Amino acid sequence: MSRLVCLMLALGSAACAAAPPPEPAPAPVPPPPPVPKSSVGIADRAWGSVTSGRFSVTVSLPERKDWQIEDVREPWWTARHPPSSSELSVKTWRTSRLARREDCQKQITLWRPKAPNPEAEPASVVDRRALESPAGYHTELVVGVRRAGKEGEIEGYALAVGHTIGQCYAAFYTTRAQGGNAEATVGERLALFGDAVLPRIERVGIEDRVR
Repeated sequence: MSRLVCLMLALGSAACAAAPPPEPAPAPVPPPPPVPKSSVGIADRAWGSVTSGRFSVTVSLPERKDWQIEDVREPWWTARHPPSSSELSVKTWRTSRLARREDCQKQITLWRPKAPNPEAEPASVVDRRALESPAGYHTELVVGVRRAGKEGEIEGYALAVGHTIGQCYAAFYTTRAQGGNAEATVGERLALFGDAVLPRIERVGIEDRVR
């Protein structure tokens, strides 16, 4: 019996020695590279409206669910779209009864000195035209493009400034993109906001709610 056991052990050892080594585990598949912001667009779909109680305006946004709305803590009503580095700010305020649109623009510059300023950077302007919104305001839309702080980054802006008797209005859209398609992507976003978003902003509520 002991010889049989020894023989079985010997055969087992030989079989183990003859077995091929296990195949190495496959290398983990690397995650896909992050989508550059220059590739993230804002589609003309899934529109939704947002109303600001502070400034008595209503704004229609494409892909509404992807926007983060702030209407309490910040001086402006603000909507942010992080996937595309886009931001839309809207504000109305009281001013002198004799104030002009240029006076409203100067006030914006005081409040936001680092924001794109078409009057100080005329070379950045690519379009300038009148808007009929909000109703009752004399509004001008200025669209521009400029190089941003990072290498290869493009910043686009669309600024609508309007006035009526004793009141100013401003809507400020900015967006950034990087990469080979940055200029085209920024251009598409500016076209969407300049043609479909800013012209649809309207006043709501009673005039006494304007700030």
